[in-house]
Amino acid sequence: MKTIILSIFLVVITSKRVVACDICGGVGSNVSIGILAATKFHTIGFKSTYRHFSSYLYGIQHSNESVFLQELRFRAQLNKRFQLLGSIPYQFSLQSHDTGSESINGFGDPNLLLNGILLHKKDTNGLDQHFLTLGFGFKLPLGKNVVSSSNLKNLYPGTGSLDYLVISTYTHQFTSKFGWQSELSYSLKGTDKYAFKYGNSTQLNSQLYYSKKLKEYRLIFALGAVFDYFESTSIEGEIDPVIDTKGHVLALKSSLNLFTYNWLWTVSVQQPVQQSSRNGAVLQHTSASVSLNYLIKNNKK
Repeated sequence: MKTIILSIFLVVITSKRVVACDICGGVGSNVSIGILAATKFHTIGFKSTYRHFSSYLYGIQHSNESVFLQELRFRAQLNKRFQLLGSIPYQFSLQSHDTGSESINGFGDPNLLLNGILLHKKDTNGLDQHFLTLGFGFKLPLGKNVVSSSNLKNLYPGTGSLDYLVISTYTHQFTSKFGWQSELSYSLKGTDKYAFKYGNSTQLNSQLYYSKKLKEYRLIFALGAVFDYFESTSIEGEIDPVIDTKGHVLALKSSLNLFTYNWLWTVSVQQPVQQSSRNGAVLQHTSASVSLNYLIKNNKK
């Protein structure tokens, strides 16, 4: 009986196009400014992120996906009102299953964002009490991509299309030690040369943080939640149920940030607590990132 069930299962898998992971690769590409939003430093740094997924067919797990994303990032404080941010990503992806494994490596889509400061209000002690920004940018279709018929389409690091980015960040400092920050971002995906379009994605990221001075250093601990929503993918304007990325992920997030002279060290962990992608066809597991930024003091008034 087990042999019959297994045979039927294998026939089903090989007769349908099973995509590696609905929310891996280029589709999960919302931009984030992070804890440095209200500071006036120029920065250049490196961020390494690990994400892990499991894919299911009819409730039975058929593969695991691991995504290692490396990013070279920078930020320039152009003047009092504008910041220029950008990153160049490189991604390592691995899918493993019962019959073996497949890997995909390559550059992702570089992005560039112009962030405008709409409100920067300080209290009588010079504390950044309210800080509000609105940014617009784009992702260039320079990352590694593949035809829409590929089973591993969603593991590739590039979307293959020109994508537009919008982000708003608000920071409120309650006291010299406690504050709150929220980010709302939206990624509008374009259509690639194969008539394939990833679903647009929205992300809400909100966190409380605690800042403590340690002699010449400063330690910032943040705890909050991240909500990601992915719209449906389409081919030639039609939604394909086999490769549809529609779904959402709600996760808890914590980070530890250490300022040491001209450096910022950050460790972040994210744990999904509620999610739905194609009715449970894909599950996202714990993800983690480590970043190091070199801070350059901005002398502009």
